[in-house]
Amino acid sequence: MRKEKRWARRQRPLNKLLRRLRHAAEGLAHLLAMGFFWLLPVDWASGFAGWGARTLARSLGVNRRAMQHLAIAFPEMSEAQHREILIGMWDNLGRTVAEYPHLGTIAAANSGRVEVVGSERLAAIRRDGGHFILLAAHMANFELMPVIAHKQGYDITVVVRRINNPYIERVTQYFRSRPNHDKGLISKSRDGARQVVRLLDEGFDLGVLFDQRSSQGVPLPLFGKPARTTLGIAKQAIDRGIPMFPVQFERLGGARFRISVEPPIERPNLGSKQADAEAMMAEANTVLERWIRERPADWLWLHRRWDRPTREPRPQPQSELSA
Repeated sequence: MRKEKRWARRQRPLNKLLRRLRHAAEGLAHLLAMGFFWLLPVDWASGFAGWGARTLARSLGVNRRAMQHLAIAFPEMSEAQHREILIGMWDNLGRTVAEYPHLGTIAAANSGRVEVVGSERLAAIRRDGGHFILLAAHMANFELMPVIAHKQGYDITVVVRRINNPYIERVTQYFRSRPNHDKGLISKSRDGARQVVRLLDEGFDLGVLFDQRSSQGVPLPLFGKPARTTLGIAKQAIDRGIPMFPVQFERLGGARFRISVEPPIERPNLGSKQADAEAMMAEANTVLERWIRERPADWLWLHRRWDRPTREPRPQPQSELSA
């Protein structure tokens, strides 16, 4: 009922107009910021945006959600330690935004900015005529995945989530696709899911950011708490016999990165595709947890990864007659 009322309010003409004006203002600000970062050298842009995000984001309301997530993941840490990680997260996020216009420069073979470890695993699959799925997370500059793959000769299709603001979406998609010549991006939607199936059927490779909450997913452990996790990609891998390789992204300082292709997630053969897919994605969550523990400031703590805690029913006042 609440969702229906909220949807009805959003459809009112005045609310639609105000939303469009807000989107336009935000889009213009984003375009100007991207233009400014484009004019700067990559290290200046990355450093300036990191400083700005650390400075300006301290008082944002969304920090409350991030602190809740940090308390779930690291209950042994103090609040001060959680806030230190949060500041590091904002630094990384600011840098990532400013690095959009420079993705091609960062990924260039002669830039010396990206160290790729374990790429021979993908090369071996390709030599045998096979294909693969890459599992990555919102860590460091995750936008480098399709760009680095393209530079190394792989046309990997990556599933990306649409940004709610259509103007910011257009600007972001331009900088995402420019280094790849408009190749390799699919929107996360029903149409996008059909495109993924078609591309896998045609033998293309795929990259997926698997660390977001999926409302249609199953609860699998992450830091000891159930987190709704999609099984669709594991089922697609099982159906086609395609290996899934976890790929870790690390920010080594400034606009320098390490990308590590890890051994594939093994299929356990538990007797059913559903059970196998759950086991495989549970293992993927274990890998994700290890990545986050190693470099907690690299992960985007703002996404709602765990379900909201259920509220306890309010005690009803006891009347004198029932006492």
